Amino acid sequence: MVKSIFKAAFAISIAILFSACAGTKMDYATMVNTDTKPGPNIHGASKCLPKNSVGSRLSGGIVLSKEKRIKLDVENESPWDSVKLDARYHTSYLPVYGAIDKFRKGELFTMQVGFGIADGIYAQSGFGINTKYMELGIFSFQRFTYQNFKYVGYEVDGKETNDMIENADKLVAQLGAGAFGSIFIGPITLGYNGNIYRPQASFWLKEKRPDFGLGMPYLFTNNFSVSFWATDDVEVYVNTTNLLVDFNGGNWSFAAGVSIWSF
Repeated sequence: MVKSIFKAAFAISIAILFSACAGTKMDYATMVNTDTKPGPNIHGASKCLPKNSVGSRLSGGIVLSKEKRIKLDVENESPWDSVKLDARYHTSYLPVYGAIDKFRKGELFTMQVGFGIADGIYAQSGFGINTKYMELGIFSFQRFTYQNFKYVGYEVDGKETNDMIENADKLVAQLGAGAFGSIFIGPITLGYNGNIYRPQASFWLKEKRPDFGLGMPYLFTNNFSVSFWATDDVEVYVNTTNLLVDFNGGNWSFAAGVSIWSF
C-alpha cells in the first residue's frame, strides 16, 4: 500500500514537470502581484513509534491569521531594468486544515506519505529517523490550488509593443520540499518544520504561464509547535507559522489542532 502511494505521488510529480512549459516571453512588466500561501504544515510522528510498526494519523485544526501584501525588491531584466516595477506577494490563508498520514518504521528509519487540505489539496512523502527522544526527516510536497495573478506586461516585436493585462484566478500546481525535527520530553513534544517553494513558478494546469523573466523570490514557511499527548493515541497542539520572503520578514499566523492515531 505504502509503495503504491509513493509510486502514484512520483508519477504525478513527473507529469507536472513535463507539462510545465512557460508561455509567451514578455520583455518587461510594470506590475506583477501574486497570491502566496504558506506551504503545508508537514511534520513527523511527534513521538517515538514502535519498531517495525505501521500507523495512521488523522489530524485537523483551525488557523488564525491576517492577509498581508509584501512589496518585493525585484526588477526587469536588462535592458528593461530601468522600467518601474510594482511587484508584490499577497499572503492569504484558509482558516481550516486537515490531513491523513501513514507512517512505517523499521528499527530506526521511517517512511511517511499523506494527503491533506491546507490552502489547497496536497500530497506529501518523507523519510527520516525516529528515536526514543527525537526525530529528524525530510519531505517533498505537491499541492493543487487556485492562485490569483495580477500582471501588466509588454512584448516588444520590432516597432510594435503588445501588452498583456490580466487579473484572474488560475488552477495551479506547486512543488516544494522541506525538513522537520522534534524533541520528546515526556508527554510534551517540541517541534519544527520548514519548507520552501516559489509562488511565481507555480505550474498553470489549463494554459501556459507568461514568462516575465523576473527573479521573483522564494517563500520559506517556518512552523514552530508545542504538543501534549493526552493519551497514547491523542495529541493536542498549538502552532505558530512565520513566512519569510528570501529570508526577509513576511507574515505570522497561529493554529491549533488535534491528532488521532491508530496502529
